Amino acid sequence: MHKQLSILMISLGATLTNAEEFCVVPVAGSEPKLPVEFEQPYRIATSPRTVPGFDGMIVKALNRYELYEFNGLSLSLVEEDFPHVWGFAFEHGIHVGPDGEAFGFGSRPRVIFRLGSNESSWEPIETTQGYERAFFDQSVGDVYWQATSSDPLKWIKASGASEEVDLPVFNGDQTVSIRTIGEINGALALTGPLSSTPRESSSLWFRPLSGEWTRTSVDLPEGQRLLPTFQDAKVEVGNGIIRIFPSNNAFEPLIFRVFGDDLKLVASLPAGTWEYHAASGNWIGRVGPWSHSRKTSFGLWQKTPETLPPHFLMLGPDETEAHLIPGLTSQSDVVGKRIFYHPSPISIPEETRVFVNAGEGIVVLDGASLSQIQMWPYEKIGDHPDVKSLGGGTFIQSERGVFVLNDNLSLHRVANFPVEAPWRHEVRIDYVEAWQTYLVTDKRSGEIYASKDMERFTKLESEQRVTGVVGLLPEPTSVLVIGEDQLYAVKQGCAP
Repeated sequence: MHKQLSILMISLGATLTNAEEFCVVPVAGSEPKLPVEFEQPYRIATSPRTVPGFDGMIVKALNRYELYEFNGLSLSLVEEDFPHVWGFAFEHGIHVGPDGEAFGFGSRPRVIFRLGSNESSWEPIETTQGYERAFFDQSVGDVYWQATSSDPLKWIKASGASEEVDLPVFNGDQTVSIRTIGEINGALALTGPLSSTPRESSSLWFRPLSGEWTRTSVDLPEGQRLLPTFQDAKVEVGNGIIRIFPSNNAFEPLIFRVFGDDLKLVASLPAGTWEYHAASGNWIGRVGPWSHSRKTSFGLWQKTPETLPPHFLMLGPDETEAHLIPGLTSQSDVVGKRIFYHPSPISIPEETRVFVNAGEGIVVLDGASLSQIQMWPYEKIGDHPDVKSLGGGTFIQSERGVFVLNDNLSLHRVANFPVEAPWRHEVRIDYVEAWQTYLVTDKRSGEIYASKDMERFTKLESEQRVTGVVGLLPEPTSVLVIGEDQLYAVKQGCAP
């Protein structure tokens, strides 16, 4: 998958970038309207995403409380009732089922919307007008909703009609989340407090698809919490074992075993950052504090913090117990009297290897065994490196430059990279598949470059400095970028 630099040069060298291939053009309808937008044009378009029912990319005007659709050359106001920004409906209220049917949890208007898999417009489900709460079973695409906290929960069928459904209640707490698991022909449910902030659930329930709900005893060690929702959790099933990794890394992953119609808790894992290596089925976790106080000197002795530093664990396929990865520490920075650890230390940009921002440098682990096979010290690659996969290659970007990873795990620094110190928070590298082209955007200089091979770069002409990238529209292919006065689009084939 990851080609050596020479192979990249051969395969892409025949289509070198010419300045005439690309242009940076103003986006109609993206002119600033509010005083803050004249000073900070990035506020005109944030949170880019694709939304069912729309051909273009939907963005949020941060200070206008409006949504706009980008079609490649212009922005147009989204005037439909859904999607909308109120109540975080745009960020958290769009749910798409496995068959393509979508539901929108509206806030203003307060109604649940439905978009059929072969339809193009969101339609309100009138019976849900003024609903109090709703949640989504993403495995099968079911919606459960409640008119008021004292009313029974209802289930929305595919047709949009609702019917009452009997769901678990525990110590006064109602069901707050459901996840159907087809591999075991059953479903899980969580009960908990009705709160907008993540709080631990009060109980977990299991129901075979042809049976009744029964409560599963979840006796967690002191300090551990039962996850608040199944939404976006990673659920794995194999050999009768169910492993649940919450989307919120403050909660512990849980491991269960199915015994006929019963579900038993087998183990829990420490809360932390857990990443999945799909090719091997291994999980690697970084557990421990995000920060702690430094040792403090008192005369001839030092007070050592009680908190242990972070460490790394591995969990193999179908395993129920995680194992320590020896000799692997976490990268950290010292600020004043505190030590702060790398917030996202694990990178898996390819199928064969895992990259960890460790104490002395980036450590390369074999994806199958998670054993160390290489280490690049920060003295060589920079103090703040970022590993990424772009255009079929693996790159490391830091303040020291951009490095290409070859098949033999050697690093080649891109000698002609157009930015001398490409700090990752100031220089963004994107790969546009349709163009087979890399785009480099330098926030500091306001310049944007194109390259076919990450060796030769062409500066693109622009009326204004380009200070950031909003997102990529696949079809028609266009990159929405931020200028100093409004938004611009990077397009191909603009030569007269």
